[in-house]
Amino acid sequence: MRSSKLAGLFLPLLVLLSIGGPRHAGAQSTTPGPDLVQPWRFPVGERMEFSVNWGRVRLGEGSIEVEAIDSIDGQEGYRVAMEAWGGPPFYRVQDRQVSWIRPYPLSSIRFEQRLSEGSYKRDTRYSFDLEGMTYDRHDIVEGEWRPRADETDVPILAGALDDISFLFFARLLPLEVGKRYEFDRYFKESGNPVVVEVLRREEIRVPAGTFQTIVLRPIIQTGGAFGDGGEAELYLTDDDRRVIVRLKTSMAVGSGNLFLTGYEPGDGELIPIEASDSAVPGNPAEAGGDLP
Repeated sequence: MRSSKLAGLFLPLLVLLSIGGPRHAGAQSTTPGPDLVQPWRFPVGERMEFSVNWGRVRLGEGSIEVEAIDSIDGQEGYRVAMEAWGGPPFYRVQDRQVSWIRPYPLSSIRFEQRLSEGSYKRDTRYSFDLEGMTYDRHDIVEGEWRPRADETDVPILAGALDDISFLFFARLLPLEVGKRYEFDRYFKESGNPVVVEVLRREEIRVPAGTFQTIVLRPIIQTGGAFGDGGEAELYLTDDDRRVIVRLKTSMAVGSGNLFLTGYEPGDGELIPIEASDSAVPGNPAEAGGDLP
């Protein structure tokens, strides 16, 4: 996926999904199974708003919102949108990326990108066949959705996730300090494994207030959105909400920050999870209940 360093600052998922990278010693490695992933708890209406800075210069704004519950090919899922806008006059950004996420078992149903970054434009849709275990890609060409020949009926792994759904997946992990989590769930095989290290707890102040946070380090590959020897740290609130508070990047050419400016927890619907023989331990589905 093409992304400039500037545009990448607007999209925290690009950090989590600058996928793979070297294996680091010193942290306990954990491959999350279904028993580690907690039930979905982000209702319709949850919204995070951000400012984006490069050094001391404010570049623009962004947001992540659980917009609605939709049905895609008979599967109910949350429509989650990540938007970014702004940039300097010579490089305007207006991006919208949308993921439809089935909450249990957690997996992607559809993923769309509407990207406008300077002179670059792209409209792409990935559709996931959860029975046939494949995905298809379509692009808008001359105003119509057209299939991409080299990305048709591409095999996917069970529980395959796209860029946005992977962020919500990370928010549902226990995130124990000192642990290193490795995932083979990105829908494009070349992107696996995704690695996240849980570094520490830290209190920080951002425009939205003062928060107790848990700090993650996504392991990124050279040539990703934060390549060139850069590092990134993602700060989430140290509570059940796991709100994104800050994204800090450091690269050879400078540093950037994404700061939380506002948060709405949402009071909309949650998709009921029906009882299942495969319900994971601690899942309310075991008792036939709804999500908490």
